[in-house]
This record gives sequence, C-alpha cells and structure tokens, in this order.
Amino acid sequence: MRRAGKLLRKGFAVTRGSPFVRNDARTDAAAKRAIIAGAPALWPAWAVAIVFLGFVLGCADSGPDLPDEPAPTAAAEVPRVPNLSELDPGFATAVRDALAVVDQDPSSGAAVGALGRLYQAHRYVDQARRCYERAEELDPSRPDWPYYLGFLAAGRGAHDEAARLFERTLELRPSYWAARVRLGNALLAAGDSDGAEEAFRAVRAASPGTPWSELGLGKTARRQGRPETAVQHLRTALALDPAHRETRYLLAMTERQLGNTERAENLLAGLVDAEVSNLDDPMLEAVFELVRDTQTMIRTANQRLAEGNHLAAERLYREVLRLDPESYDAHLNLSVLHGLADRNQEAAAALERAIEIDPDRADAYALLTIAYIRTGRAERGLQQLEKALELDPDHPRAREILRSLGGSLEQLR
Repeated sequence: MRRAGKLLRKGFAVTRGSPFVRNDARTDAAAKRAIIAGAPALWPAWAVAIVFLGFVLGCADSGPDLPDEPAPTAAAEVPRVPNLSELDPGFATAVRDALAVVDQDPSSGAAVGALGRLYQAHRYVDQARRCYERAEELDPSRPDWPYYLGFLAAGRGAHDEAARLFERTLELRPSYWAARVRLGNALLAAGDSDGAEEAFRAVRAASPGTPWSELGLGKTARRQGRPETAVQHLRTALALDPAHRETRYLLAMTERQLGNTERAENLLAGLVDAEVSNLDDPMLEAVFELVRDTQTMIRTANQRLAEGNHLAAERLYREVLRLDPESYDAHLNLSVLHGLADRNQEAAAALERAIEIDPDRADAYALLTIAYIRTGRAERGLQQLEKALELDPDHPRAREILRSLGGSLEQLR
C-alpha cells in the first residue's frame, strides 16, 4: 500500500481537467504522439477511457449542431421543450418536424396528438398531457386522446381520473378491450372493487381466452378477501400464460395464504424464468415505436466527448439516464466526464452505480480504481483493479493502469 502511494506521488500529478498526467515533458510528448497514432499505451488513465468508450463502442456522426428552437407561431398554446437544441439531435429534429406540422394546421387534433405521443415516448409527461388535452378539444371523437390521458393519470396515481378517462375511451371505442383492462385496474386502485370486477368480467366477455380478465378477477377477489375465488381465477390465468410474472407471484401469495406452502414455493421458484407480459395495446404501441435508441444517443455523446464538447456530452448521457436509469454505458461514460473534470467523488458514485447494474464487466472496476485512488482510497482502488483483472485478465485498461502503478499488485500492497 505504501508502495502504491509512493508511485502515485512520484509518477503522477493531479492537474484540474487533466487527471493523472505524468510530470516529465518526455512522457507528455510521447502521449501526444500516441494520440496522433491512435495508440493508447501512454495515455493518461481517463483519456484512455475516452478512446475506449468513444471508438471501441463506436461514434455516430450526428451532423452539425441544430439551431435554437424557433419562436412559437400560430400554435403558441402547444407546449414546447425548453432548450431543445441542447438535447439529443434525433429527438430535437423529430420535435421540430412535429411542431412544423402543428404550425401548418394548429386546428388539427391529429397533429397535436402526434406531438404528444412524441413527448410521452420520451417522458416529457407534462408536455404530453397538455398536447392530449388540446388534441381532445380539437378532435373530441378520437378515443386515443382520453386513453393516453388516462394512462398518464394512472401513472401519477390519479386513479379516479384515470378511470373516468378510460370510460370515455370506451364510449368512443367499446371494442378496445385493453382500455377495459386498464379501467379495471384503475377502479381497483381507486378502491372500487365492485366496479373493477364488472370491468374485468366485460373483458372476459369481449376477449375470451385472454389471461388479463382472469388475472384482474383474481386481483379483485384478493382485494375483496375471497382467496378461494382468487386462486381459481389466478390458476386459470397462469394456465393461459404460464410465463406471466405477476400472475405467478400473486398466485404464489394466494396459495400461501390458503396454506398450500409447497405449491407456493414451486411457483416462486419459477419466477426466475417468468416474464413481464404486455397487453395487446396498439394505441400504446404507437407511443413505444417513437422511443429513441439510447445506444445511438450514447454514441453521439461519445463523439461530443471525443470532440471535447463535454457539456453537450454530459447533457446527452443524462438524457439517456432520464429515459433509462439502468443504462450501464451511460453511468460508465458519465464517470469519465466527471473524472476529466476532477470530480472524482461523482465519478466514483457513477461507477458504483454501473457495477450495481452489471457486476460482471471489468470496465467499471478498472475506472473505479482511478477514482478511488484519487479520493484517497488507494487500498479500495487496488481491490477494484484486482476485481477487473479477475473478470478479464487481459483487460487493456486494467493492464494499462497496473503498468502505470508499477506492474504488480503484490508489490503495491
């Protein structure tokens, strides 16, 4: 451990914005030659990470920066995302195109609603809600708008409002049984178990053989304190969809409640292979189809990082995390930005989160070595390096860091 500290004091200097730079000019010149040649061997540790993340993962050519958002025109009441030009270029272009259609015909409910779908797909929930409300004013005969509003209301816990909106959807399209499933769930969440039971029975009549009606009736019977009835519905639902995770779990809990312990344990053991099934819901699928590919966003952010535009890169990484908080790559790459800015505590936190998401990849452990050493936790840093090499003995970044520290973990301890 003293050996590691001595090497760090002797071989590296911490300068703001340039982590772990060697002190002598010859090494600096060699590093510049390596950058030009594309060889990472002598790069500072965080700079190595940039190339690894930016070029091994790949960079997408996103074209020139987009201009600022245009001033509102005739459709001034249509909500707009602040600082649109600072966001993902693909999303910004899609929003601008949708706004242009709205501007051409501000009275088109379809155009305003299409903009709402785009906002909803990217979790701009308030903007989506306002678009759907406006679309419903302009086109009150279309069932999509109250349906989307009901979905958003349920998402924020306004279950009574959601139920009313799903009922409105069914007035406009009685055959849309996915809305009836959501109506049953909203009523159940709002405490109206009798109304929920009626809705789920209507689902069974409209779409015989679907597991959703039996699942809903099982949940309702559980809420009503009728576990014997619930278990029958849930067994039927599981027979119709054996891989359905929620059904399997609720059935296990109900079997346990009835004293069927062995059956409950067998059901719980099967949760490992169970899935989260989705409703056959074309309206909502029309929203999901608009979701951006976050990997493309990450590649664009990597390019911004390689260009030195750290602010744009950070905004994009954070946008990815807003859309997908479980993105390993976004947490990892964000840690590189923090390291370059000498924000090492933040870098360590981002890397720790990446490891929580995927503990079997060596990249985060290798970079966490640097972050821990730079925050005075050298012993823990060496433990991360050891873990990285355990996962991948030939990992290039881990080997590079080990060489920088003297070449042997045993000598450093």
